[in-house]
Amino acid sequence: MRASPALSAMGLSALLTYGTRTFAQEPLGIEPPTPSPAAAGGWEQAVVARYWALGRPRLFLSALLDNGYAYVKPQVAVGYGRPYWHWVGLQTYPIASLGGIGHYAGIAGEIPGLQLRGGARYYYPFARSFLLPDDSFSRRDIENLEGPKADYLTLEAEAVTTIKVPVGSMFAIGTFYRTLLVPDGYFLYEESLRAVMKPPYIWRGRLGYLVAFGRDAAIRVGPAAEVIGLPGRSKFVLRGGVLASVSINAFLEAQASFIPVILSPDALGAAGGDFGQLGMRYRWATSSTPDPEALKKARMQRIEELKEERAPARR
Repeated sequence: MRASPALSAMGLSALLTYGTRTFAQEPLGIEPPTPSPAAAGGWEQAVVARYWALGRPRLFLSALLDNGYAYVKPQVAVGYGRPYWHWVGLQTYPIASLGGIGHYAGIAGEIPGLQLRGGARYYYPFARSFLLPDDSFSRRDIENLEGPKADYLTLEAEAVTTIKVPVGSMFAIGTFYRTLLVPDGYFLYEESLRAVMKPPYIWRGRLGYLVAFGRDAAIRVGPAAEVIGLPGRSKFVLRGGVLASVSINAFLEAQASFIPVILSPDALGAAGGDFGQLGMRYRWATSSTPDPEALKKARMQRIEELKEERAPARR
């Protein structure tokens, strides 16, 4: 009997949790890895744990696996610094979903509060064709297979910034794509931003606020809104909804997003919204001994936090 997607996700969660407990190195002298509030958005939900700030800067190999309903996205990076915290390097990942396959490769860098990346992505859909120009498109239009096969290449640039605020964090994401390999005279349904565009340009701006609560702010949930710019069509798409994540530890995290369309020139239904995350994310990187200064700072920070937590009880 075929297992459901939900059962598959639960099984993966249990397996990764066991593997994390068995093989992962914990920072010495402090409690297990604890997350700090951070931003979240699209495929690149940015959740950073203190664990990754404690290692020494070094050359490293890292892997990140997103697994959920109808998609698998394993990512590999080679870089220098502290992975998932303060680093620069090269990253690549294949893309596999029910709708098609593809591959991304590029450069990336990160410091606390800011992530930057740039690269190229090729995508081959299983059941999409390029579209003839029109003022508006429906779900049936983007599923029409009468035109040329809609495989394409994008040049991408993205920046994600996070600012800590009371009870959580605010974040902003800016994304810019230039599409290639699209025949003249055709429109394209762009699979990543989920909008119909006239090549070659499309962009996105997203703003959001995440409330952090639970032990060590492990649970984050909050509203997000975004604008998709369609310069070739002189139109835009407005979407808004909710993002959520739960950090189980520094390696394993559950994620979900529900950002439907509020205003659009098209009627694409679910194909026009961002429901790209519903599953688990697992992080791994080659280990190193903790940086003594970073470890000392983490201990002192934890002591201060415990003092603040116990202060109301003493009063």
